[in-house]
Amino acid sequence: MAHFNTIVLAAFSLLIITTALAKKPAFDNDGGDNPAPAPSPSYDLSPAAAEDLNYISSIPPAERKLLDDCSNRMTRKCGDDLVSGLLMKSEVSDDCCRQLVRMGKKCHKHLVRLLVRFPDFRQDSATIKENSRKVWSGCKDVAANPPASP
Repeated sequence: MAHFNTIVLAAFSLLIITTALAKKPAFDNDGGDNPAPAPSPSYDLSPAAAEDLNYISSIPPAERKLLDDCSNRMTRKCGDDLVSGLLMKSEVSDDCCRQLVRMGKKCHKHLVRLLVRFPDFRQDSATIKENSRKVWSGCKDVAANPPASP
C-alpha cells in the first residue's frame, strides 16, 4: 500500500508545483520590482484536493490492490519520473523505463487510468493518454536495448 500512496503523492506534488509555477509572482506594496516574501504554506485542503481524496477512497479494494502491487515494482524516484513524464512530457530516465517495462503494460494502463480519473487531471486526460503511449513506446525501445557496460 505504501507505493500506491507514493504514486498518488507524486501526482499531488506535481499538481501543487505546476499550480504554483503557473501563478504570477506577487510584488511588494510599494509597486517595486522586488517580489514579496512567499506566503507560508497552508495545509487546508482545497475543494479540488478534497475531491481527489474522495476519489482515492472510492477506488474498489481489488483495484487498489492491483495498483499497489503494480506500484511496488517501481522505485519512488521512478514513480515521480513517470508521473512527471505523463503530465509534463518530461524525460523518463532509461533506468525508470526499464522498471516501467518490467512492471508491465497492464500495470502502466491501470496507473494511467488512475491518474486521468483524478478530478484535477480529467480535463487533460487526452494529453495524458497520448503521453502515456509515447512514454510506453519509448520505454519499450529503451528496455529492448541492454544498458552499455562501463
